[in-house]
Amino acid sequence: MPPTMPEGDYAPVPRQGWWSRNWKWAVPVGCLGMLGSCFCFAAIAVGWGYSSFKDMGAYTDAIAEAQEDPHVQQALGSTFTAGFPSNTQVSTANGRTHAEFVVPLDGPKADGTLHAVADKDGEAWTFSTLYVQVQDGQHIDLLDTGDAPPEEQQVPHELEPEAPGPPAQEKPGHDTDIEL
Repeated sequence: MPPTMPEGDYAPVPRQGWWSRNWKWAVPVGCLGMLGSCFCFAAIAVGWGYSSFKDMGAYTDAIAEAQEDPHVQQALGSTFTAGFPSNTQVSTANGRTHAEFVVPLDGPKADGTLHAVADKDGEAWTFSTLYVQVQDGQHIDLLDTGDAPPEEQQVPHELEPEAPGPPAQEKPGHDTDIEL
């Protein structure tokens, strides 16, 4: 007599595929893997941008000027560190590079912020703005050569009060008040 096959309730269940058995852990792991990949890519891009910015001549020149300035050393402390630059804009057009950036400075005495605007036409960077703003409100201009008298150093020409002039003469027939 030939062997019999079990039938009915005793029949073997066909084996499910891999996805049917493992989807409950494969979906979250796949999503987290893709999210982690995006995060790693963004971190690499930011790190590369930051390292290339730190190698830029305007940044290194500005930090060197701040570290060598005795007023900045007195305000922040002799050994201060530069933080992560913010508000950074660098553009190049027709062989001319323009850079604007703000760098936080962390010193043992106080903290400050280095503000710089520079242009490069050829090989050398020329700063049009370079100053350190200390937390207590002190403003240290790193481009100041000290040749001007102290009164002129403190008040920019745009902020000087204007000398009162003669009163403006009204033209006849151009009154602003109407009488009835």
